[in-house]
Amino acid sequence: MPGFRTRRWAIRSAFTLMAWAVPCRAAMAANHGRGAHATRDLKSTLSVAACCFTVLGALLAFAIPGCNRGIASDEVVVYCAVDEPYAAQIFAEFEKQTGIRTVVQYDIESSKSVGLAGKLEAEAEHPRADVWWGSEAFLSVRLGEEGALAPYQSPAAADIPSQFKDANGLWTGTALRARVLAVSEKSPPPFAITGIRDLADPRLKNKIAMSRPTAGATGAHLATLYSVWGPDKAAAFCRDLHANGIALLGGNAEVADQVGAGTYSLGLTDNDDVTNAAANGGRLSMVVPDQNGEGTLAMPTSVALVKGSKHDASAKKLIDFLVSKQVEKKLIDLKFARWSVRGGEDEAIKAIDVDYHVAAKVYARAQREGEAMLEGR
Repeated sequence: MPGFRTRRWAIRSAFTLMAWAVPCRAAMAANHGRGAHATRDLKSTLSVAACCFTVLGALLAFAIPGCNRGIASDEVVVYCAVDEPYAAQIFAEFEKQTGIRTVVQYDIESSKSVGLAGKLEAEAEHPRADVWWGSEAFLSVRLGEEGALAPYQSPAAADIPSQFKDANGLWTGTALRARVLAVSEKSPPPFAITGIRDLADPRLKNKIAMSRPTAGATGAHLATLYSVWGPDKAAAFCRDLHANGIALLGGNAEVADQVGAGTYSLGLTDNDDVTNAAANGGRLSMVVPDQNGEGTLAMPTSVALVKGSKHDASAKKLIDFLVSKQVEKKLIDLKFARWSVRGGEDEAIKAIDVDYHVAAKVYARAQREGEAMLEGR
């Protein structure tokens, strides 16, 4: 997309042409019937004016974003649930290396991933996006099963373990995040925190928080509990959290911020949100839960080719870039992700053993029922 200064120059040039060409139009009326010599001069003038209006149209199409979207061939449209401050840096580097323009639609925190996935499903017959970049894998599994994605096995993903890739090439996982517990240093819990069941401890009544299941990775976490623990045990846990006065906030970032401010003693959130809250002055620490037990939910971002992509070649180049080892390292360096799907870190994480496909099948149910029980309905 042209920069602000370039668009401003184009708009100024367009108005300059209008200021010259419009009087030419008036000249035609003023010289009508004044003789052959006047007519020849007028035709010459109007030929120039016609050219001006042609150039004017081109300048306005260039100056106004979106006017020439339909004819752009060297671009790729991305629906992105990865947080914009991190993803924007990745897209900027891709554009710099390839010259391919990225047109990105980001999700909002309160409906992270869920909103964009729904948009992809609604547009399945006439897709607008070329690439889907999800903040976890569960929705990518669902999108693949519903026919919204097309197979593409990127050569850049050859070293990614099969547990983080769809067997049919419908999505590829990279850059692991995890569900963690944010622990307040201003209003610390009166006991050592080790796992997510600590949220139901009566000593923390009315001092605990999590985001609504429609926000971020919370829906994925509930789906994991439904599939690993079973619906009855997961439902009992949700009811216990409600009984213990859990606050349902608008997003995982808000959970970390509120814990860092001392409003709550303990919060269930994502590792990157704790890191950001601490960097912004929040007084909190992070516990990766259940590392001596079943483990925590580890969440790779997931990259996929949208079925019916209008910019197939550019889309595949972007996918190759996003799943590369270099981009994964960049996301870890930016402290969005914390672990590599490729392994090799000194600090390992014990992940809960979840089948993404099984969890995806109960995602909608877990999200709907979980929210109702957490609210006491």
